[in-house]
Amino acid sequence: MLPAPIVGTHEERIRRTNNVTLSKRSLIEFCMSEAAKLLSMKKYQLAIPAAIQALNFSKDVDGDNSMTVVDPYLYLAEAFLGLDKITQAEEYLSFGRWIVLNSPGFSDRTASKLYQLLGRINFARGNYDLAKKDFAEGVFFSSRYSGAEAIPTAQGYFSLGEVFLSQGNIEHALAFFDKVVDIWYKYLSALHTSREAEKNLENSGMVLPGGEASVQPLLEEYIAEGKTQLEKVLDCRRRLLGLGHIATGEAEYTLGLLEYFLMNNDNAAEILISAAQKCYESQLGHSHPSCVHVSSVLAMVQNQLAMKAESDFQY
Repeated sequence: MLPAPIVGTHEERIRRTNNVTLSKRSLIEFCMSEAAKLLSMKKYQLAIPAAIQALNFSKDVDGDNSMTVVDPYLYLAEAFLGLDKITQAEEYLSFGRWIVLNSPGFSDRTASKLYQLLGRINFARGNYDLAKKDFAEGVFFSSRYSGAEAIPTAQGYFSLGEVFLSQGNIEHALAFFDKVVDIWYKYLSALHTSREAEKNLENSGMVLPGGEASVQPLLEEYIAEGKTQLEKVLDCRRRLLGLGHIATGEAEYTLGLLEYFLMNNDNAAEILISAAQKCYESQLGHSHPSCVHVSSVLAMVQNQLAMKAESDFQY
């Protein structure tokens, strides 16, 4: 007769259970990271399996109605929205919404994402007044979480601008688009100043205290969203205000900075900033401080392109 299997002590069983739980939480984190990355790349179909796996593991570890399952539901809603499958998106979002509204401990970040997606669904269905209300709620919670002038909040302003534009309210739409450009311009200008300061300190043999940059890096999803927002704002300003309008030049310059600092696309940056320089020169004159600044950044971008060309030639 075979000996009875050894199942271990109570403490060993608890340790094994804890190890399995830790492994599942690691898998949840990995799946969520992959889903977020794929969503930022607009690969919506590929993001769905990762989000579903994260949802299943979260349910297994924390239960069907825990707050940890909300983010996977929101990712699935976002993926199906990207695929224009509104009904499926609404279904997943309703599950997440029910949990959030019945859980007192939900975060402002989660609420902001939830209302942003609700707004997108109402916008897609043509329910513009409901969409504006949802987007405004998203801005409110995002402002509490990251600040009214922060990059994550810009998405809500942009969405409100799109709704007003669809309603034919050009003045309100342009006002919200102005806010989007202003937020991104301030962030990218601060990033430029920070990198110049780091470069100067490095050349002098010094480093910033603690080796930390003064401007926090952005998640890939915010960078991708920001590029889409600024491209649409630029297109809108070109159509409604004209190529030579100073606001159009401002959008070109801001998008050029994003291409240069965050997308690492020097060619696109040169085209956009060069167009902005011509606009600034035409409207403000060569000696205006804003024009001088844009010209200096354009020279920096062109110098970077020349260095890359020289490096490629040597190889």
